[in-house]
This record gives sequence, structure tokens and C-alpha cells, in this order.
Amino acid sequence: MWLMLTFSMNVPAPIDKLIGLSEDFENLPMFLPDQLKSVRILEQNDNETKTEETIVFSTIIKKEIVQEAIHKKKNDNELITDIISGPAKGTTIQTTFLKTDAGTNVSFNIDLKLNLKTKILKPLIKKYYKIILTAVIYKMNNKILEEN
Repeated sequence: MWLMLTFSMNVPAPIDKLIGLSEDFENLPMFLPDQLKSVRILEQNDNETKTEETIVFSTIIKKEIVQEAIHKKKNDNELITDIISGPAKGTTIQTTFLKTDAGTNVSFNIDLKLNLKTKILKPLIKKYYKIILTAVIYKMNNKILEEN
């Protein structure tokens, strides 16, 4: 089961600082303390970082999932995340940062893959991805603006 999800947003934070926070994987739970329990770097080199992420879903029942992902910097303004284990195995998230006159435009292209057990949750997961990614960018933006 797959699903394409695309959206973008504009924030006033400078592009370089926003990209820097986006690549600081172990500190990402600071921006999502209720949903992202932990991010642990398993392997890292100049081109990519492999992480293990513990995510908590608190809907009707509390569910914790662990997934592994590989994050690659495609170029100076683009990050690609491939989820390699867990219920969303095979999902690719492309994040593009573009400098604008007012700050930064951040766009997401998500090719969401779900296993058979989670396909009934497709509408919820689609909504969840957009809410979570939007919240992370806004919280990063606020942190950057508070520091300036």
C-alpha cells in the first residue's frame, strides 16, 4: 500500500540554520517530545547517517514503534530519508529547502509505503506525517528566531 503526500511551507528562519537543525538527528526529539521518544545514530559517514528512531503513537491505544532510516544529503538544499525497517519500510521522504526573500520555503515529497497491518491506518498516518513535519519545522523556526 503506497501513498504520495506533498506539501510545503514558508518560515522566516535562515536556510542554513534550518538545514543544520534538520540534520541534528539525535536532537530531533526535542522538537517532538510526545511523539519521538529517541533517535540514535547507528552509523555515520560524509554522505549518509543511519538512525534508529523510537516513535510513540498515542491515539486510542498507545503504540511504540522502532524503525531504522538512512538520511542522505542529496545536495546542499535537499535531504532524502529512506525508512529501511518498521511498518513504513520502503517510505522515502524528500525535504527541499529553498531560500526566499522572507526566509525559507520547506517542501516535502513523501512516498509513503505501509505494510498490510497498517494500511487501515492510512488516513490517520497521512494526516500524522503532515502535522508532525509541519510542527517540527515551526518549532525549529521558533528556536532559531529566539536565538537571534
